[in-house]
Amino acid sequence: MIVKNGLRLNCCESVLLKIHEERPLPGFDAATMRMASNLGGGVSGWGSLCGALIGGVMAIGFIYGTEGDEAPQVFDEERVRERSMTQTLIARFNDRWGHADCMNLLGCQGCTPEERAKRGEELKARGESHCDEYVDWTTVEALKIIEKKK
Repeated sequence: MIVKNGLRLNCCESVLLKIHEERPLPGFDAATMRMASNLGGGVSGWGSLCGALIGGVMAIGFIYGTEGDEAPQVFDEERVRERSMTQTLIARFNDRWGHADCMNLLGCQGCTPEERAKRGEELKARGESHCDEYVDWTTVEALKIIEKKK
């Protein structure tokens, strides 16, 4: 995870910043970071889709997403391309790590958000957390997908 100004950023924020450093994301700004601040821990600690993966998905959207003012055919074609890229990233993540959702990555399916947070802290304390690996891996894979589709 990225530490910035003494603050440990979440997995979503970290992936976005790492990708933005390698390949500037059009429109990336403080509002992006505000949105991403709520997407760590599988969406606000809920345990859904891994925040690192969400960061990669957002990066794809920054580059290949639609704005809603395209001609209908272009809009549809762009959406199909973007979704294909996103699904590729999610499938690769799932193949590599066995799950795409935070609760299973933490080994805490059925846990409350508080229990998931505690489990995450326990894993970090024992050096068994893989969140930094998810961030690094997702950054690399998302960039591969983004660059391949140019």
